[in-house]
Amino acid sequence: MSIAELRLQLHEVIDTLSDKEHLEAIYTLLKREDSPIKRMTKEEYTSAIDESIDQIKKGQFLTQEELEKESENW
Repeated sequence: MSIAELRLQLHEVIDTLSDKEHLEAIYTLLKREDSPIKRMTKEEYTSAIDESIDQIKKGQFLTQEELEKESENW
């Protein structure tokens, strides 16, 4: 798919959206300056994965059911 085709498809999808939250999320992702999204280095990514694996081994996680029950209070 060419850049022009991809742009056209993005415009078509965006033009059909009427939900403000979705549009704001897309805008945030596309906006480059002051973006809350920071690219991770390969080392940071590997470290985050290792930390997650350690947490799982230690039982430091929520099951799906626990998360659903906790999210009811949000």
